[in-house]
Amino acid sequence: MAAGQLAREVSSLQATLLAKLHEEMADADGALFAGAAQKLAEEFGSVTATAIATLWERDGVGSIVGGDGGEGHPSLYRPGQMRRRLDQLIEANRRYEQPFALVVFDVEGPAARNGSGEGRETAVAIVGAALHDSVRLVDETFRLEEDALCVLAPGQTTVGGVQMAERLLRSLDELEDAGGLRIGISAGVVACPEHGVEADELLHKADEAMWRARAVGQPVGVGALDRPQAVQDR
Repeated sequence: MAAGQLAREVSSLQATLLAKLHEEMADADGALFAGAAQKLAEEFGSVTATAIATLWERDGVGSIVGGDGGEGHPSLYRPGQMRRRLDQLIEANRRYEQPFALVVFDVEGPAARNGSGEGRETAVAIVGAALHDSVRLVDETFRLEEDALCVLAPGQTTVGGVQMAERLLRSLDELEDAGGLRIGISAGVVACPEHGVEADELLHKADEAMWRARAVGQPVGVGALDRPQAVQDR
């Protein structure tokens, strides 16, 4: 994986500079060195993120604004397209009982939270590219808002949605291990008809599951199951 190799090379350079910094600051206060080392790590994380995003964009898998039918295979489609596709999957379930999973991802990384627009776009681009490598060809990835992504997976159940999120986590962990690039996600997983058969209901439950997981320190949460109709009608 070219991105992994690039991350390892950047990590090697970071280690060399950190050793040199420690040598130069041998007589300095420990807190001062710790602060300098933290700043160095942050800068290298940003450099690694930008380099990997550029690499994936060159290869045609990191586009943020895809779905226009142009060349290549863009990773992310627009929010309006997501809603139309979601409505199509709901109709297919209603007519042919075909299930599907919906997974919402919230991105945390270099400047993704309350940071510069450039840093946020880089973090989302990297997660979008990692998703491109984690999902099946029939799955579709959409940009929902500033830091949120959504995957629609035809034919999948909740179990498949959770496995998808776990594959993405492993990909991001590999990048962090290789080059110190810290990009985290929180995911909320639901499936139709297990968690509901209406678009707003599914999106709401996925969002709730994502925030509930984050509140307890877990990366992946599953939505509350839809109640059987007989219970609802009592």
